Amino acid sequence: MQPIPLAALPDLLCGHVDLRLRPDSVQPLRFPAVETSYYDPFNRWVASCPAGVRLRLRTDAQELSLTVRQRLAPEAAGSERRGAFDLFIDGQLAERAWGDGGALLDPQSGRLTGEEINRVKFSDLPAGEKCLEVWLPQAATISLTDVAISPGASWTTEPDTRPKILFHGSSITHCMEAEGASAGWPAVAAALAGLNHQNLGWAGSCLLSGLAARIIRDSQARAIVLKLGINVWPDGGLKARTFADSTHAMISIIREKHPTTPIVVISPIYSPGREDVGEGLSLEAMRTLLEQVVDVRTKAGDAHIRYFSGLDLFGADDAHMLPDNLHPNTAGYRLMGKRFYSSLLTGPGALIRA
Repeated sequence: MQPIPLAALPDLLCGHVDLRLRPDSVQPLRFPAVETSYYDPFNRWVASCPAGVRLRLRTDAQELSLTVRQRLAPEAAGSERRGAFDLFIDGQLAERAWGDGGALLDPQSGRLTGEEINRVKFSDLPAGEKCLEVWLPQAATISLTDVAISPGASWTTEPDTRPKILFHGSSITHCMEAEGASAGWPAVAAALAGLNHQNLGWAGSCLLSGLAARIIRDSQARAIVLKLGINVWPDGGLKARTFADSTHAMISIIREKHPTTPIVVISPIYSPGREDVGEGLSLEAMRTLLEQVVDVRTKAGDAHIRYFSGLDLFGADDAHMLPDNLHPNTAGYRLMGKRFYSSLLTGPGALIRA
C-alpha cells in the first residue's frame, strides 16, 4: 500500500473544529484544542468523538486502508453495534466496516479494555477517478496514524464546497446510537438537501454553555440548528429564569458573528417519564420557554430565527423507536432526518436556498 503523508491528512478532513497533531497521529476534535482544560472530562471525551467528521479525497485507487487508535464507548445491552466506518463513493454509501481491533472505553471510569490499534480496509473499489469519503465513528475517539491507497494510485484533496449547515445539541444530535455516523438525523437531513453538515452534538453535554456558543459563533455556516433542553432536565440543572437567560445568551453570542444567519431553535423530542415531571423543568415547560425566547427575539427585530417543536421531529407515536425511552434507534434517527428535511430544508421556507 502507498501511504498518504501524515502532514497531508489535515487537508483531507472536514466536519471538525480543531485537530490535535502528534508526531505519529492526527486526531480530529469538535472543540478548540487550546481550550481542552476548560471542559469537564466527560464533555471533553464526547466532544473528542468525531461525529460527522469525514476523510475525503479524490483518487483512482481501488484500495483504501486506515490505521487508527480507537477508544470506543461500549453499547448498552440490546442496542445496535457501534464504531462503524462508513465509506461513500461519489456521494453514495458503498460499505460499512468496523475494522480489526480498537479498545473499549468506560467513559465514567476511563478504564480501557483491549488494544487501541484498529485497522480498516476497503477493497475492490471501482476503477477510475472517484471521490472517497470515510465517515469516522461517532461513538469513539479516533487518532489517524496511517492512511494508505493502492500502490501507484493518484490522489488529491476533495474539499466539501456545498453550503454548510451546523447542528448543536445533546446525545440526540450526537447520535451515538445510530449504526453509523451517516445514519444520524443531521447527516440524513443534510444528505437529502445536498448540504455539507457539521455535527456539534455533545452527548450529555448540551448545557447552553458559552463555550459551545463561541465555537458556533466562530464557525462558518449558512444555517444553524440549536436543539436544546434535554441535558438540563436531570437534577433540575436549570430553572425557568436561568434556562431562558442561558438560551438568550447562547443566541446572542452566536449573533455576534452571524447577525442574519438563519437559526432554528428546536425543543426536546418526546421522552416518556420526562414530559410533565422534573426536579426543575419538565420537557413541556422547556418547549414553552424556548418558543417564548424565539418569540421575544422575533418581536425585537430578529427576522432570521424560528422555533420548531421537537414533537414534530419525534412524537409520542414514535416512542416504539426509543429502546431506552430516551434515545432513538437508527430507524428513529432516520425518521427525524427525513422530517427535518421535509419541514426545514425544502420548499419556499427552506433554511438554505441555492
